Amino acid sequence: MNKKGFSLIELLIVIVIIGIIVIIAVPSLLESKKTAQATSAAATLRNIASAEVSYSSKLTHQGVYGDNTNLVSEGFLDTRFSTNPAHFDGYSFEISASGAHFSAKATPDYSTNPTFIIDDTMVLKYSNNTPVGQ
Repeated sequence: MNKKGFSLIELLIVIVIIGIIVIIAVPSLLESKKTAQATSAAATLRNIASAEVSYSSKLTHQGVYGDNTNLVSEGFLDTRFSTNPAHFDGYSFEISASGAHFSAKATPDYSTNPTFIIDDTMVLKYSNNTPVGQ
């Protein structure tokens, strides 16, 4: 008698192969997600610095930087920054400004990603004051 179909052994072998592929792929995907979040956080801090420069360049502000409320109300940042700190993309973004100085900090939410800082020197740094890219 000739029966068509898969034997139990063949199905178990396929399940083991799929398990091995999952074991190999998942850590790589998680690392890619963390890298994307860190890259996004660095880009967001650069956008915050650009918004600060634009805000302080307005004739009505004359070199004074604004906090998140000022930047959102004048349209330099979107409404995600209405709260301080703002939480999105796996990071918390905190903006502080006082006169001719500002700083913005990106702290990861529940992650081993790095913390980034940018201030009125316009240099993006890690939390240990090492410039990013060095």
